[in-house]
Amino acid sequence: MQSAERVKIKLSGIDPQTLTSFAMGNSDIDLICTYGKITLQCRYEISDYTLGLILKTISGVDNAATHETEILCDFDDIQNYQRMGYTLVSYSRHDGKYRVTFNVPFSSAKAVYSLTVAFFEELQKEKTLKKDFYWSGKDHNIIQLFNELKKIDGWEIKEIKNKDN
Repeated sequence: MQSAERVKIKLSGIDPQTLTSFAMGNSDIDLICTYGKITLQCRYEISDYTLGLILKTISGVDNAATHETEILCDFDDIQNYQRMGYTLVSYSRHDGKYRVTFNVPFSSAKAVYSLTVAFFEELQKEKTLKKDFYWSGKDHNIIQLFNELKKIDGWEIKEIKNKDN
């Protein structure tokens, strides 16, 4: 990492290579980033546009990011999920249906859109949402993600934890 970039990251509150977690968001959303995982938590109903913007931004920062999901469905529906961009990981018969595990790659715009729709439907029904995404983000990716997402109303840094804290 270039020294100028290291200073920029240090000024943003991250001590390079010692980050434990970086929490950002607004009153309705928490996005907690670590080097291997991003956790999205929505406590209230947010718009499908905002949810889509968050997922699309994560994809733009690290299109190798993924989400793993488990779905109970009929066997014939497995192909429908694959057409939406989901990657089949495993399946097993369970109570007359199939318990299917899919990997949702953020490199596929179709998969990110389908995931946004599924998350929004769950949020409308449950009024809360907590989802994990796996990525290979580093200090500069976290800062880039924050800089892109701070365009959302009220978006701010909530907490930065470094190993030294």
